[in-house]
Amino acid sequence: MIKQLITDFFQEIETREFKSNKNSKTDFWVNELQKVDYNDENYIGKRKAERYYKKYVEEKDNVSVKIPNEYQRNFIANYLGYETFRDYETKNTSENNSKTEIHSEVKPITKKTYTYTPIKNNRKKQIYLISGLLFLSSIFIKYLYFNQTNNNFIKWNNNRFENALSTDENVIDNSIYKIDIENFQKVDLDTSYTFFTKGVANYWYGKNTKNVREFFSARGIHPETTKELKPITREILNLEGLLNE
Repeated sequence: MIKQLITDFFQEIETREFKSNKNSKTDFWVNELQKVDYNDENYIGKRKAERYYKKYVEEKDNVSVKIPNEYQRNFIANYLGYETFRDYETKNTSENNSKTEIHSEVKPITKKTYTYTPIKNNRKKQIYLISGLLFLSSIFIKYLYFNQTNNNFIKWNNNRFENALSTDENVIDNSIYKIDIENFQKVDLDTSYTFFTKGVANYWYGKNTKNVREFFSARGIHPETTKELKPITREILNLEGLLNE
């Protein structure tokens, strides 16, 4: 069931995010999808993500990697639309059992019905063809939708966000976060800055993937972790040696 879970997970990333290869899929998992940073015991690193892909998707025998822990299994299952891994396991096991029961009820083909097999095969081919066309149509519609709304997409470049196409790598859907990219940038604060105006913070902060605190000129998210930034406080400035009180 772990193999099916991880295989379904990478397939869903490909379908939703148009990530077509191992590198782009594992990058998306590690850098954009996770809700924990690298100091957390539940964090999945780039190498581990690639080992999961090699072992379960490419089915390579010489890959050694521990199965995801309970948090990671639940997180993956949740991305696939299930409440927990147990929910995923139960529903997929039930589905497989139902298929087994259906197949067990099928009577052996007799000589009398053998002449109709080509017709059944043609019907199956038609069903597969229609299903494939519907799948491709859904992908095409999704592609058109994303490109028609590409003004909502942004990506990080040096120290600020810029507009991007939905097909670019590492893009962020700004319709969710509504960041004012004209006024948003990373800044290196020093004691010459005015930190507060009438008690209201003028800057925001958040930690990058290396757990280093960084400062920004407006509200938004950290470009590396996509976590919501927080307004600066006197305590934070004291910790950074920018305000001695």
